[in-house]
Amino acid sequence: MKEIARDRNFEKIIVETVQSQTAVIAWHSVNGVVSKCELRAKAFRKDYAEIELIVKDGKNDEFAKVLGGNRVLNIYLPASSISFSAPIKGISEDFKIKVSLPESYQFFERRENERVQTKRTSHVSFEFQKTLYKKVVFDVSTGGFSFIVPRTEKMNIAKGNIFPVMVLEVNGRKIKVKAECVNSFSVDRFKFENLPYGGHKVAFRFLTVSVEDQKFLNGIVDEILKDTLPFVVNK
Repeated sequence: MKEIARDRNFEKIIVETVQSQTAVIAWHSVNGVVSKCELRAKAFRKDYAEIELIVKDGKNDEFAKVLGGNRVLNIYLPASSISFSAPIKGISEDFKIKVSLPESYQFFERRENERVQTKRTSHVSFEFQKTLYKKVVFDVSTGGFSFIVPRTEKMNIAKGNIFPVMVLEVNGRKIKVKAECVNSFSVDRFKFENLPYGGHKVAFRFLTVSVEDQKFLNGIVDEILKDTLPFVVNK
C-alpha cells in the first residue's frame, strides 16, 4: 500500500467513478470482523471539497452496520485499487451521504492481470492435436486464464503454443479469443479434492479479444475483487 497525498489523479479517479458508476465499498473492521456495504458515487463537488454517495437499493441495514457511531467513512474503490477515509459531513433520511475529501489516499498495488476464481463454473473449449476439449476454467483475469489437467490425462501443451480459437464461457457469456500458453507447472497431489494424483496448471494469455468482451471480463474481475478487501487482510 502506498500512502499518497490527495492530488489531481485522485480527483480524476473520483470523476471517473461518478461517470462510470462503478462500485464504491464502505467498510469497517472491529476485532478482525469486517462489515461492508456497496454504495454508488452520485457527485463530486470540487468547490465544496465533497463527494456525495448513495446507498445501493436494499443495503440500508448493511450501511448502518458499517457506520455504527463513526463520523469517518472508510471507502474502497475496487476498479481503481484505492482506499481512503473521509470525514462524514452529513447523511440525509434517504441515505444520501456527503463526505469531505480526504487529505490522502492509499493505492493498493494489485498484480498485473490479477486472476480470480469466478463464482459460477466457467469453461473453455478448444481443439488441440485434432481433439476437441472442454475444460473447467480454474481462474481468469483481464489478460488470460488457466485450467488444470489431471496427471492421468495426456495433454502436452507447451509454453509458446498458440491457439487461434478458444471459446470461454464465463457467467453465461461465450467469449472467442486467440490465446498463447505462457506457463505450465505441476500441481501437488491432494491439493484439490478432485485431483488425488495431482496434475498440471496450464496458463494462457489473450492475444486477441474483442473490446466488448474485454470490458465484460474487467467487470467480472472487479466484481470479485471488491469482495476481497486485500488491504484489510494485509494490515
